[in-house]
Amino acid sequence: MHKNLFALGVSMLVLAGCGSAPSQSQTEADQGRCAGYGYQPGTDSFAKCMMTVDVAREKRDARDHPSDARMKSLSIERNGDTRFPICSAAGMDNNLDTVNNAWYGPNCRQR
Repeated sequence: MHKNLFALGVSMLVLAGCGSAPSQSQTEADQGRCAGYGYQPGTDSFAKCMMTVDVAREKRDARDHPSDARMKSLSIERNGDTRFPICSAAGMDNNLDTVNNAWYGPNCRQR
């Protein structure tokens, strides 16, 4: 019983570390970048620089990964365009439109 609780506790700690927070090396790189701009750690301007770098990364990530609605729209627009394969479950980035019972994704056409 105690071994199971211990194993559960260890598993929860490991999973807690798998969140989307920046990695330690990313944080260090960001700190180095802001320090390179001349900001002193512990100051308001340094904190603002860190926040600006983080927001810019989030915007870049969002731009690199199209939204679900955008992917669906692109897949529908590509209907009949044989340059794109038909979307299926085989595509790692594809999703299922349960209303229309059709697959859609960033690099394929819906039908």
